[in-house]
Amino acid sequence: MPGTKDNTLKKKLFNDLPRELSISQINTIFVVYMKKFTRFEVTRLISARALQLSLGAPPLTKVEDSKTMQDLAKKEFIEKTIPLTVLREFPDGTSEKVEAF
Repeated sequence: MPGTKDNTLKKKLFNDLPRELSISQINTIFVVYMKKFTRFEVTRLISARALQLSLGAPPLTKVEDSKTMQDLAKKEFIEKTIPLTVLREFPDGTSEKVEAF
């Protein structure tokens, strides 16, 4: 079945997104952000921000009760408020800074 592998990957990557998002919204998020970042960079951004939040950094979005730090970091990523930069280093020695948003 064409597209089954892509759908499975999307479900695995965004399985823990806030429950109020529909499948079509998750698909849109997947397509838009994966063009700018690799899946590894997305994971790194979310996990680094979750660590910052757990160590006492102030959240940049509205906090809902009983949210984990990872859920809050994903929400910040989706809402484009995550304050991080990705530094890409290439084999030829050059590097590129990509602002998260």
